[in-house]
Amino acid sequence: MALIRLYKGRIRQLSHMNYFALFLFVLTTVSGMAVPPTVRHYKSSKEAFKGPDRTITWRAWHQSPKGDFRFREGDRYLGGQVWEHYLAFELHSASPGAIKLSMIHLGSGDVAEDVVIRPGLRYAIVKVTNDTMTAHKGTWSWTAQQIQ
Repeated sequence: MALIRLYKGRIRQLSHMNYFALFLFVLTTVSGMAVPPTVRHYKSSKEAFKGPDRTITWRAWHQSPKGDFRFREGDRYLGGQVWEHYLAFELHSASPGAIKLSMIHLGSGDVAEDVVIRPGLRYAIVKVTNDTMTAHKGTWSWTAQQIQ
């Protein structure tokens, strides 16, 4: 007799647990449906991203006419049709002297400073920010001079 009572008590406990499990299932399903899925539809790939870019897009290295240093160009979009344009210089490790780079221009944009690259400081990067230029900004120009 005691065995039958114990068996009926366990069945009641299991039925209460089943209702609790059903309640949890319904609760999680309803709360999951309350948040709509994020779906974005773009008309074209140009509309996919219009915000600022945090990375600089660098082009390949080019040798200087004399071959004592190399340079490369880079661009970064800041948003609102504002671009940053970069010019990087690298002195070759075998080059014994220093090179002064001056009168650096990009279109109508001017870099106010001169740059010196030498064996201890082989790299230099200059930047022009301009809101009237696009990714197709024109050509860089500079004057390179050996210094002792």
